[in-house]
Amino acid sequence: MRRAWLLSWFLVAAQGLSAASFDPVKDVAVALTGGVLSLTLPPGVHLKVRTFKVGLVSRGTLTCGPLPAATERDDAGDPILRGTVRLRLGGRGLEDPARLLVTYQPCTEGPDAVCFLPVKRNLAAPAGELSEAL
Repeated sequence: MRRAWLLSWFLVAAQGLSAASFDPVKDVAVALTGGVLSLTLPPGVHLKVRTFKVGLVSRGTLTCGPLPAATERDDAGDPILRGTVRLRLGGRGLEDPARLLVTYQPCTEGPDAVCFLPVKRNLAAPAGELSEAL
């Protein structure tokens, strides 16, 4: 059973995820835990680094740690990230809850590859969780 699952995962990753079956909102998991923002991408999808942003919509000051180093580039030469992308966040004088706006641009890979328009997602976080993070 495990071997069949691994084989199917490899085939999806090798062929790329079809743009028709990928939803840039539903298929990218966005979570904030312990002051760390995580975006988890399915196999066959990457994020463009240049369009990845985290902003504060509510009162206060947001601090972002460094993104992981991009080790690959897409066909356009842009740095990309795959898998789970983690970013440590912190802040001062934050409204509770702190309201964040996360912007990312996912791209599918393979013969029918598509880069979607940047996606904006709202996220609320307890101010205390961010105040202690950085």
